[in-house]
Amino acid sequence: MNAVTLSVRALLVAIYSAACPLLAKADPALSHLDLHANQYTQELIDLVNIPSISSLPEHAEDILAAATWLETRLRTAGLEEVSIYPTHAQPLVYGQWLHAKGAPTVLIYGHYDVQPVDPLELWHTAPFDAQLVNGEFLGRGVADDKGGLLQPIQAVEALLTSSGGKLPVNVKILLEGQEEVGSPDFAAFLRSHKSLLKADYALSADGGQMFQDQGILAIGLRGAVAVEVTLQTLSSDQHSGMKGGSVLNPINALAKLLAGMVDENNHITVEGFYDDVKEIDAEDKEDLAAFPFDEEAELASLGAALPVGEKGFTTLERRWLRPTLDVVGIYGGFEGVGIKTIVPSKATAKISCRIVPNQNPDTIIKALESHVKEHAPAAANVTFKTLGFKAFPYSMPKNTIVNNAGSKVLQEVTGKPTLYYREGGTIPAMALLKKELGIDMTMFGFGLPDDRIHAPNERWAEADNDSTCMWGEAGITLLPICEYVS
Repeated sequence: MNAVTLSVRALLVAIYSAACPLLAKADPALSHLDLHANQYTQELIDLVNIPSISSLPEHAEDILAAATWLETRLRTAGLEEVSIYPTHAQPLVYGQWLHAKGAPTVLIYGHYDVQPVDPLELWHTAPFDAQLVNGEFLGRGVADDKGGLLQPIQAVEALLTSSGGKLPVNVKILLEGQEEVGSPDFAAFLRSHKSLLKADYALSADGGQMFQDQGILAIGLRGAVAVEVTLQTLSSDQHSGMKGGSVLNPINALAKLLAGMVDENNHITVEGFYDDVKEIDAEDKEDLAAFPFDEEAELASLGAALPVGEKGFTTLERRWLRPTLDVVGIYGGFEGVGIKTIVPSKATAKISCRIVPNQNPDTIIKALESHVKEHAPAAANVTFKTLGFKAFPYSMPKNTIVNNAGSKVLQEVTGKPTLYYREGGTIPAMALLKKELGIDMTMFGFGLPDDRIHAPNERWAEADNDSTCMWGEAGITLLPICEYVS
């Protein structure tokens, strides 16, 4: 059974009724969601069809179009003081509802920017012509994060419409357009708008579940850095017969440099890379042991022959609590069909590192730059630059009001105790909110691991977008605070 199937309906009504008198009559809101199911499906399609790729400058107008679409949608949902806030690049969209006197305020976060679609030839449908095929929405951003961010908007609308314009808590919604490029302007925005964004609790509509029938809550995410390295050895490409073997081939040199960053045990050799990495503690070991991970099944689903990673650690330990260094792009020379016999003049690689609690992204960038310049061949000119994607790792305690209440809801829905885990991915806003506003943010989304986020054919199961799933999102957005008030 999917964690957000039709059976959630009765469970959530019961939970709401027990937890909060203001939501004892939840049926009208559920009826509203059912009545508008087709509209909400079309809204997801319409938003996905806007190619809001934050990393490509040619999509700047599409970013603004998506922000404008969301500005309108927040207003129609019943939020007030709705506005688009410009940054140096991609804007944020904000709206609020603050009429629950004496009640706490919850800040809900999501992001509307998406990843590039390359390689386009691997898509089965056009990435920005969203389709519903065999019970799955297909398109870039359906799962990450356009489907997720629409759910709390639609849930707030349903509650306001069905309860005479009332909510049990005060709500602020903040939608970012830079998450996929590391949120470079987000910290400055938080610092300059602390009063606007002041809240008691924060929840993220960006996130997901690992299993169909087992609820989980993340208590940590890895941070990240991204850099680009270019080696140039010639002023222009040269004939490989006339000059080959007598000048340095930059692709060969770059490949050797990159290979040397990881040893035969998959241990990163960059000097100082592990200096601040903490040992795995007893609580994390308990969470690792309790996590129902089927490695063989995952390998089969990924088309991978064997698990690979840092020697001395399990797959989950590597993902949750160990840093990484990955070459995510490399190019140089002739890249077309066929052969062109040259010695290229330069070669470039893009490197992404995921970092863990206690590591600092600036320290890692400096270590990478030092390593590259020390180990690059003398015959090459080195260019090293950061790519803007820089985020601190995030950790939060298990025992918070929102986590405890969210855990209770998930247990009611799935019939199993909620598990805690650490997410290998990165949401820069999580650590930034904690640093700038002093708020821990609980992730509560309903995507699944096979949604192919960041990859061709991104999908989202239709069941994940039906009215019960939207109400499930409302449960996480509003119930924990309501439970606290009660």
